[in-house]
Amino acid sequence: MKISTIKMAAFATALVFSSCQNNTSTSDTHDSTIDTHDMEVGAMPMNSGMQQAMDKMMTDMHQMKMTGNVDYDFAMMMKSHHQAAVDMSQAELESGKDEEVKKMAQNIIDAQKKEINDLQAFLDKHKNPEKNYDPAMKDQGFAKMMDQNMTMMMDMPKMDSTSSTDKHYVQMMIPHHEGAVQMAEGFVQFGKDAVLISMAKKMIADQKKEIEQFKNWTE
Repeated sequence: MKISTIKMAAFATALVFSSCQNNTSTSDTHDSTIDTHDMEVGAMPMNSGMQQAMDKMMTDMHQMKMTGNVDYDFAMMMKSHHQAAVDMSQAELESGKDEEVKKMAQNIIDAQKKEINDLQAFLDKHKNPEKNYDPAMKDQGFAKMMDQNMTMMMDMPKMDSTSSTDKHYVQMMIPHHEGAVQMAEGFVQFGKDAVLISMAKKMIADQKKEIEQFKNWTE
């Protein structure tokens, strides 16, 4: 069941920036809106719940605005990233056939729903955060990390439209998790909040383990 992994890491970054626009009410963040009109999305089956999750992500990402606070923006982005994983995992449970893959999908749903709640609790507790970085300064720090992720996303891989739901799910989740690891590692470097940093370190360990499980399934 060997699948191609060419440029998979690029796909992950698309999910990093999903669903963020609804989490901030600050009025001075309009300059950091991400424009994605010219981005091409890899072909996927139109009847796939994973395609629907991807479409929603692209719509939300286009409207996303960053607050300029490293901790808040990380929590906001990772919450959305986790939600995409939950949505894709739910689609796998509904349409997938392979019991091993479905078990992995259920584990991801259980773990990431809990982390979504924890991230939302942080966001609720830290509304209107003070700025500690400039999202427009894309040559340094946290903003540079995000800009590099967006650049990678511009070269997203195409999915094989003839593949099974199980194979599609694995094809998407490997780079999705790789993107989460990359973002979490960046946050550990630039983050300020000890609780979030601890959560990020756990995400790195957990998702690296799951990446290996997915890769073993493809062999």
